[in-house]
Amino acid sequence: MASTVIESWKLVTAIDNYEEVAGKILFTRIFTIAPEAYGLFSFSEDAECLSEEMFENPRFKKHAKGVVGTVNTAVGMLGPDLSPLVEILKSLGKKHKAYGVLEAHYPVVGQALIETLDAALGDKFTEDVKAAWLEIWGVISSTMIAGAEY
Repeated sequence: MASTVIESWKLVTAIDNYEEVAGKILFTRIFTIAPEAYGLFSFSEDAECLSEEMFENPRFKKHAKGVVGTVNTAVGMLGPDLSPLVEILKSLGKKHKAYGVLEAHYPVVGQALIETLDAALGDKFTEDVKAAWLEIWGVISSTMIAGAEY
């Protein structure tokens, strides 16, 4: 599972400006699935949801790149000792709860992540790759939810 995620993620990181590209796709998917989530973000004060102004907003770009950078870091930490990653994820869960993120938002982000990977990887997003990412997302989301202590 981990090796499939790592190898498929390498294909994403090979895309020019992958953090911005994947971030734009990810947040487009999130806000398409759950437009009400837009108000949770500071950049929502500056532009309409899914508008060109939103995508060009420096706060949006910084946040989107940061989220994709965090995925990159998490993928890089996959290995025999997951305890450092578990602590980071629990801390992220606690932080996101303070921002107003609800437990119900995690499936939305998971679906958006899978759709982002599908868009980025095209025909390389096989059923095996999808299954590996769904399994990893299950671990990530359950760990963040545990850290949030809903």
